[in-house]
Amino acid sequence: MSVVKFLELSAQSSQGYEDAIKQAVERASSTLRGIQSVWVKEFEAVVENDKVTQFRVNLKISFLLLEGAGGS
Repeated sequence: MSVVKFLELSAQSSQGYEDAIKQAVERASSTLRGIQSVWVKEFEAVVENDKVTQFRVNLKISFLLLEGAGGS
């Protein structure tokens, strides 16, 4: 049996939404194994002096829970 867990994260980038998503996955993968997918729930932008300066995403990352040493 496989069990998947979801983790909510927020990330931002001055380069764009895609970069913010990539940064979130890269950061999460430094401590999580078995990442399966990403679901972007919200997009947001920071505006300063009439210009977009930061791109933010709120997302859920799903990852497979690893079996324990005694698990089947």
